[in-house]
Amino acid sequence: MPTVYITQEVERWDIFPARKFGDVKAILPSTAQVVLSAAPTLRKIRRALKDFTNEDYLLMSGDPIIMGLCMMVATDLTQGQLRLLKWDKREKDYYEVLVDYHDMIKEESIND
Repeated sequence: MPTVYITQEVERWDIFPARKFGDVKAILPSTAQVVLSAAPTLRKIRRALKDFTNEDYLLMSGDPIIMGLCMMVATDLTQGQLRLLKWDKREKDYYEVLVDYHDMIKEESIND
């Protein structure tokens, strides 16, 4: 079964609907912050995502820099392929957004 990696633990919103995509696992605690240097946080993210595959999902929450670092590490592990979960306010549920970073680069090169 896939894992849903949430970039930072959340205390105020219900992420229960994300469980239909897999087991939910926090990458960093809600108190984590990037201060001056991203290196210590990046090491923690790499450790937390060491088993991340292209079958797993990222659910974004918290610090935008941490979200970006998590995406960077995840796409590095999956050769640019990424599954994100996005909240739909109207449906009150998550849906999957597929990203293929390498295909996006190819398309940009063709359109230039």
